[in-house]
Amino acid sequence: MEKEPNQKEQKYFNKFREKAKTIVNDHDELKKVLEKLNDRLEATESDDSLKDKMVNYLKLIGRMLSNTISGAYTDVPWQTLVMILAGLLYFLAPLDALPDFIPIAGLVDDATILVWLGRCFREDLEQYKTWETANFSK
Repeated sequence: MEKEPNQKEQKYFNKFREKAKTIVNDHDELKKVLEKLNDRLEATESDDSLKDKMVNYLKLIGRMLSNTISGAYTDVPWQTLVMILAGLLYFLAPLDALPDFIPIAGLVDDATILVWLGRCFREDLEQYKTWETANFSK
């Protein structure tokens, strides 16, 4: 799954990036996105078509955004926040390049966008994981 988003996926993602720019500094809207993410994760955790790696990645992003909203973590660059939020909006949207009700294919495009973003912002995510380990490990 190490491919770049296709033109259709990129088009839909760009729409979500614009939406993300409008809500990235609105903590109430960000909290709503996190609530939707948690609901979606709960609904998909038992779905074998989603790999554990994707679920764990989404949980990591959710924790990073939650700690950013609370002010506990302040090292996420604005552009990273916008792009990751756009990826979450894409993931949460019922209709995107390939609607999620299409078995397997509907989640593959979501995964493609999320994996692509994970590669693009690997350093920011690794920096967050290091911070999280230092601040929340026993």
